[in-house]
Amino acid sequence: MTNRTALVTGASSGIGLATAATLAREGADVAVLARPEDDLSEAVQLVSAHGRRALPVSVDVRDSAAVRAAFERAEAELGPIDAVLNNAGISRVAPLVDTTDKDFDDLVSINLAGSFYVLREAARVMQSRRRGSIVNTGSELALMGQPGFVAYTATKGAIVAMTRSAAAELVTWGIRVNSVCPGTTRTPLLMVEFEDSADPEAEIAEISASVAAGRFGEPQEIAEAVVFLLSDRASYAVGTHLVVDGGRSTCIPAGNIGVSQNY
Repeated sequence: MTNRTALVTGASSGIGLATAATLAREGADVAVLARPEDDLSEAVQLVSAHGRRALPVSVDVRDSAAVRAAFERAEAELGPIDAVLNNAGISRVAPLVDTTDKDFDDLVSINLAGSFYVLREAARVMQSRRRGSIVNTGSELALMGQPGFVAYTATKGAIVAMTRSAAAELVTWGIRVNSVCPGTTRTPLLMVEFEDSADPEAEIAEISASVAAGRFGEPQEIAEAVVFLLSDRASYAVGTHLVVDGGRSTCIPAGNIGVSQNY
């Protein structure tokens, strides 16, 4: 990523924050985008600590005009954008019958429509140069079912499908589109979901036990996968969905099948 320009949405915390810092570590200048109410100072500090330029931009991804303006500003101040992590998103947890219209609309407008607007703008600025790489943030729950996440998975499943079609269309322009599908990752967004639990630690332990690796992932672990996909090291990855979930969606934890780990 040396001397390239990257743009990261949802960059104020969690996976977006870790990815912005990792892109800077690998040599990129980074435009860090987040909602107007979010603090981007840490993202700027982490990027700057690697000697790279950081540009904080407040934007609501639900506003397509604001998304376009953010890309225009990033290109004007940092240079042509080579790499984009399309990461802004929210989560809502509720049984299907208790999911409100507002919850569903918020998920669709931010996770899906917002991701579409960012993807579309990234394609527009990259097409004229016939190069670029885009990673959309999906989820392991786009590939498996879990109670309480019907509305959320609807948006993440759509992102995975959108990635496939965009990859097929844009590869002829020299633009690679892929997605990363994180598993249970210790982000502020996720940890907030445990606050209303009667016993958060017990719930965390229960979820950890469902992961073959036996623990939550860390944002940095997802960031490393994202930067790989954005880089030339993944030059033949097109329309790929890289699942980084500690084996949760593909492996049965050894403790759940009655087999000693000492075999």
